[in-house]
Amino acid sequence: MSNPSTLTGQMLIDYARLFPWTTPAVGLAGYSDEPAVSFLDDIVKKIMAKANPWKWNMIPAPAFYTQPYQQDYPTSIPQGSMGWLHNCTMIDINNATALPPVQPPINCVQNLLPTSQCGYPSKINWLINSMAITGVWPGPDVTYVNPLVSQGGGPASNPLTAITDPNGNIQVVTTYGATGSNPPVWPAPLAAPGTITQDGGVQWTLIDPNGITFRLDRLATFNSNVWQILPIYQHKPPNIVSLTQTIAPIPDDLSYLVKQGFLAYCYKQVDNAKFAQEFQQWMQDIQEAMGASDREYQEFGFAPQQSLAGGGPTTGGYGFPGWQGWTSDGN
Repeated sequence: MSNPSTLTGQMLIDYARLFPWTTPAVGLAGYSDEPAVSFLDDIVKKIMAKANPWKWNMIPAPAFYTQPYQQDYPTSIPQGSMGWLHNCTMIDINNATALPPVQPPINCVQNLLPTSQCGYPSKINWLINSMAITGVWPGPDVTYVNPLVSQGGGPASNPLTAITDPNGNIQVVTTYGATGSNPPVWPAPLAAPGTITQDGGVQWTLIDPNGITFRLDRLATFNSNVWQILPIYQHKPPNIVSLTQTIAPIPDDLSYLVKQGFLAYCYKQVDNAKFAQEFQQWMQDIQEAMGASDREYQEFGFAPQQSLAGGGPTTGGYGFPGWQGWTSDGN
């Protein structure tokens, strides 16, 4: 990060002690973790709340590729890192004729049910790896084809690339090839995430059951388009547990918000009525800081597929705004 965080809890206490009225909250001198640590933890979490999608907190997830009849795609992203999905796009990765490549958006939603419906994905959510729909070992001498090797359509016969092995571990294909003539020696139950299993020409990697899975609302089919899915998520706020901890990932150019919030919280120990007033003002200031991004042109907006007044589609020859032949329902 170009503007790293250097502000710590102890620095906030030292700052607050410049104001004599904060003494009931921070004391006169010395080191006292509480209530300062709890105050700072609340402050960081409120600044990084879901209503505040800061650019400095955007994390690109590893791209993944749609596989035939697979809805869930387990990853190694820790559950403790995932706050919420910020946005997502996809690319018809094997279409070499589309320049620039078509890259429509995918709606990020809270929940998606398991489905058997095929088509182009239009929605994505995340869930815990242990909740993912997985397959089983497909058997001996079964070929997994890399979805990126062909132009146009994808694999013609790939089984699910995410399975649960006989010992209950979640495994994903990380090297394509043909499975062995005999079942591989799978890791013991609860083996370490990242453990590699060689299965003929196929390499399986064990995934943390407490990591996160991406789920799509539509299934690819054999030989259908291969979509490179590019999710971006907001990192979960950290837990502040000591006065030596910095406010990372909040950058120093927003330290004024942290200081203002800390002073507002100090009023909890002094004057509840004043606390309510200062807290409300602080929340407004957070929104003003967020509003700085509103000065930039915002490309997202509503484009109804059907005219509200009748008369056919409002997008001309484009079913999905900006891309010929697309619809917003995944068909």
